[in-house]
Amino acid sequence: MLDYNYKAYAYGMTERIVEMAINESGIRDTTRVLKINKNTVIKFFLRN
Repeated sequence: MLDYNYKAYAYGMTERIVEMAINESGIRDTTRVLKINKNTVIKFFLRN
C-alpha cells in the first residue's frame, strides 16, 4: 500500500469528500473529519 505525504491524495479520499457533501456536511465539517486543508476541499469542488 502506498504511503502518501498528503492525506488528501490517499486512496478513496475523493469518494469520502463527495459522500460528505451529499450528506450536507459543510466544508469545515469535512476538513475536520478527514483532517485535510479546507483549500483542498474547495479546490476539489471547483475542479469538478
